[in-house]
Amino acid sequence: MAIRYLKNISGLSLAVLLASTAPAFATVSTAGAMLTQMTQSISNMPNLFSAAAYLLGLLFALTGVFKFKAHVEDSRSTPLNAGVKRFLAAGMLFAAPFMSTALQGTLVGTGGTAISQSGVHSNAGLQGMDLMITQFIGNIAQPATNLLIAFAYISAIALLVVGIVRLTKTEQEGPRGPAGLGTIMTFLASGALFSFGDMAGIFSNSLFGTSTAATYATISTSVITASDAAQVEPVIESMMIFIMIVGFIAFVRGWFVLKAFADGSSQASLAQALTFLIGGTMAINLGQLINLLEKTVNVSGITFS
Repeated sequence: MAIRYLKNISGLSLAVLLASTAPAFATVSTAGAMLTQMTQSISNMPNLFSAAAYLLGLLFALTGVFKFKAHVEDSRSTPLNAGVKRFLAAGMLFAAPFMSTALQGTLVGTGGTAISQSGVHSNAGLQGMDLMITQFIGNIAQPATNLLIAFAYISAIALLVVGIVRLTKTEQEGPRGPAGLGTIMTFLASGALFSFGDMAGIFSNSLFGTSTAATYATISTSVITASDAAQVEPVIESMMIFIMIVGFIAFVRGWFVLKAFADGSSQASLAQALTFLIGGTMAINLGQLINLLEKTVNVSGITFS
């Protein structure tokens, strides 16, 4: 109980300290600028988790000493592994940055290919609602992606700390114990979120044979005239990018659902997790999915490259 209180107090103190020294930002003028400011506002969160991990490492090292002392005095009531687990967790918390690198290397190696985008048409010459749509998506696309990447990275750090702390628990914790499926999946989800771009590229490559999201639309002149296609194609591409962002969100959520399933949550299932992961990948690379479906039914009204 005392350890839990110390964790809460130290985390709250660090949060207040960082919040009190947060820099001032200029007034935003666009939705993209707002998303960028949100990303900047949470930029100190990794430092918060790093500091919390270091404090937890000190705490586990200290309690480990007392567990060893208690084992020497009464080996029946305090097993030797109680101290060993705390020293192991302390070392991993002290080396949290190296742990994150190890997790990334374990999942994607050194040759991972991150998801990328093929490109879009210029919106020059568009008017009215078409121009509004393309300008809106163009304004928010990159800031929204950056915010999602930052969220994935912060979540990965949090899951890494949670996984390390679970190593100090007993086998009676079940899936959340040191060797439980939930703990193992916590580390795997952490590594996947650290390697968010590479994991999305790996899933896309597994489904479509490429890690490049096809967003460049070409409408056949047998469907509409070339001048009309020049007006429609940028709008279609903007919708593809919006769906891609939704796919990124679903892909991130899939890892959390997979972790919840491994933890034994009754509100999460393996099918649900795979739906988010695979469905999110299809949304990310919707252009390749449309190409695949068109070739399957032998039509060619629009292609994405």
